[in-house]
Amino acid sequence: MAFVQLRKGPDVVGSFGLLQPLADGLKLMIKEPLSPSSANFSLFRMAPVATFMLSLVARAVVPFDYGIVLSDPNIGLLYLFAISSLGVYGIIIAGWSSN
Repeated sequence: MAFVQLRKGPDVVGSFGLLQPLADGLKLMIKEPLSPSSANFSLFRMAPVATFMLSLVARAVVPFDYGIVLSDPNIGLLYLFAISSLGVYGIIIAGWSSN
């Protein structure tokens, strides 16, 4: 399908397609920047970025292979729960900033 539309497919962006989520997030933010007229522009634009970044930070404790992990796995479950619960604040900030 990507070849017919003359675009790069999800397996071509980055090594093994690992950069495809970043490309999709960037496209989502740039494609149609709609915001309410009475919104606080900076907070309204930073709310999805905060949610996206927290979802990426939460992956630091997920092991890649046996013994290969970015951070200490002893507190990994507590860290994962804490970061996952902070992701809701991006949605709250987006609603609050839109008045």
